Amino acid sequence: MSKNNPVYNTKKLNLAILTDWYWPCKGGVERAAQSLATSLQKSFSVTVITHRVSDNSSLYSTYTSIKRQPLKDPDGNRISLLEPSIAGRILLAPLMIWNMPGVPRTATLYDSLYRFYRAAFSKRLRKLISHTRIVHCFSTGYLARCASEVCKSSDLPLVHSPFIHFGRWGDSPAQLDAYCRAGVILCPTEFFREKLILSMNGKTLPQIRVIPPITPEPVQPLLEKKPVNGRFVLFLGRHEPHKGLGILLESFRDLRQKVKLVIAGPSGEKHFHLPENAVDLREVDENTKKWLLFNCDLLCVPSRDETFGIVYTEAMSYGKPVVAFDIPPVNEIVQNGISGILVETDNRKELSSALEKLLSNETTRRSMGRAARDRFNSYFSPAKIIKEHLKVYNRLIG
Repeated sequence: MSKNNPVYNTKKLNLAILTDWYWPCKGGVERAAQSLATSLQKSFSVTVITHRVSDNSSLYSTYTSIKRQPLKDPDGNRISLLEPSIAGRILLAPLMIWNMPGVPRTATLYDSLYRFYRAAFSKRLRKLISHTRIVHCFSTGYLARCASEVCKSSDLPLVHSPFIHFGRWGDSPAQLDAYCRAGVILCPTEFFREKLILSMNGKTLPQIRVIPPITPEPVQPLLEKKPVNGRFVLFLGRHEPHKGLGILLESFRDLRQKVKLVIAGPSGEKHFHLPENAVDLREVDENTKKWLLFNCDLLCVPSRDETFGIVYTEAMSYGKPVVAFDIPPVNEIVQNGISGILVETDNRKELSSALEKLLSNETTRRSMGRAARDRFNSYFSPAKIIKEHLKVYNRLIG
């Protein structure tokens, strides 16, 4: 048996979690997959099947990266790499067309290139999941399509959790067909469910359930050195325009309160000019992130586009109020005026006023923080969400 093949514990049922990329976690989908894998260790023998993390944005390099990656994450979850052979790399060469200058990136082209991915990976994926009893796929790319085909031909129960960004990625016609082949589709919010059904345009759908991704219980970490001193507002996310960092920086310049803005997360497409009262920590480790959540006054991520927004439930688990734009599905998570303040999208004045209101009034800030923690306990606690996942798995396994 290859060293990358999963070694299963025969005393437990075997679960394979599939995701386009996994460790280190750089986004909400990877975090959702990792939290689920860790939470299910007592019930299943879990193996995560994924591609290597790629630093290059071309479609070809996405599936041919040679970047080193551990075969276990920090929680001990096994990682089995889905990587091509030498012949597979040759089969994947047509994917270079996607990034050629002048070639329009259409859904038709993207869907047609899938045949080369299938040729490179289907046998390998079939081998990796041959001992599983159930497969849970978080992919919104070619891996989701391949998983649907392999599981159908192998008569394996399949769950899809497609974190689609509608109109941007994950919702091409062939992708939507692939999700329909699952036994169950899990949606993170009601808004997502409605949008998914609308996108399916009359297709025959499997059962669709709304189950949020798992947010771990909060932990108070111990750090030898504080990453920042004094009071601060936390922005936690990628440095990209749609996450709203630019407008947050503009709003912060209007504040009268002497409070810092601490930015943490991977660098994105755009570099922002930081005012004197802003600190950019870039990408931080898990302990530092937990310290920031534990010690911030509030979280502000004024994102314009979210599939779920696990960063908001993370802040709520630490009893922190949230300031964000009033968009779905954020308004399904944060109760406006109760566990945080939601403002009109791209309204700099409203965003600045909401920050000023919470930063200048400790009583209101603490009251909203307690409401945020209560909301987390009632709707997003790990125990509650794990129980819902187990119901889905048990029904499919029979």
